Amino acid sequence: MKRFSIVGAGRVGTALGFALTRKGWELAAIVDREAAAARESRKIIGRGRGTTDLGHAGRGVQVLFICVPDDAIGAVAKKLAGAGSGWSGRLVFHTSGLVAASALDPLRAQGASVASLHPVQAFPGKKGGARLFSGIYWGLEGDGAAVKAGRGIVKTLGGRSFILLEKDKPLYHAACSLASTAFISLEGAAAALLEEAGIPRNSATAILLPLVQGTLQNVKKLGLKNALTGPLVRGDVRTVRRHLEVLRSRPLHLEIYKSLGRQALGFISGGRVPAGKVRALRRLLEGR
Repeated sequence: MKRFSIVGAGRVGTALGFALTRKGWELAAIVDREAAAARESRKIIGRGRGTTDLGHAGRGVQVLFICVPDDAIGAVAKKLAGAGSGWSGRLVFHTSGLVAASALDPLRAQGASVASLHPVQAFPGKKGGARLFSGIYWGLEGDGAAVKAGRGIVKTLGGRSFILLEKDKPLYHAACSLASTAFISLEGAAAALLEEAGIPRNSATAILLPLVQGTLQNVKKLGLKNALTGPLVRGDVRTVRRHLEVLRSRPLHLEIYKSLGRQALGFISGGRVPAGKVRALRRLLEGR
C-alpha cells in the first residue's frame, strides 16, 4: 500500500485522492490554505486528514501530489523544501498541463524524483469520483524514475499515458483548452444564436445536445475527417453564403464561423468535394 498526500483541495486533488484511496492507497493528508476546502475534500474522500498545515504534506509519505493553480506550484515547492521533511527517494508530482516539472526543482535538489502528471479530463466539481479517470489519457514529463512511477499510477487508475517534452507543454495545453474550454464557448455561441431566433436559452441547449452527442459519437467511430457533416461537406456554397450574410451583423459569431470553416476545409479537400466548390468556399470564408 502506498501512502500519499495531496496539496490542493480543489477538484483535481479531491477526485485524485478519492480515486487512489479506492485503489488501496492510503491518504495521509489533503492540505489547502483554506480550512473549509480541506475539510470538504476530506469529507468527500472519507480518508486521511484535512489541514492547512503544509508541513503535514511531507510527513511519512512516499508520494506527494501538488494539485494547485499553475502560478502557485513553484511557491508550494519552495515552502515544502524548506519544511525540513527530507525528500530523498520520494516521488513528487504536480498536475499542471502547462507548467514544467522543473517548477519542482527545490524538491528535486533535496533528492526527490519529480514529474508533471496531467489528466486529459474535465473536472466540473469535487465529487466526480473514480469514474472520471477510467480510460482517460495522462501527459507525463519529468525525471525518469517519476515518469516510470507515474505510468504505474495511471495504469492503476485505469488510464493510458504518453510522454511530453518540456518545450511542447504549452502547445499541448493549448490543444486541451481548445478541445474543452473552447468547445463550451462554441456551444454557448450557438445557443445564443438560437436565442436570437426566439428559442429560450434552456431549450436552446437541450436542442443542441443530441446533435453534439451524435457528432462526438461519430468522431469516436469514424475519426475527425469522416465525422464532418454539413454544408461544407456537401459543397453547398449558397448555404454558406447565406450563413455569412446573416452573421455579418454579429462580428464575433462571424469570426468564429469563418475561422472554423477554414479549418474544416482542410478535411474536405482532396476529392470529397469538387475542387471548384472548395475554391469558392475558401474565397467566401476568407472574405474575398
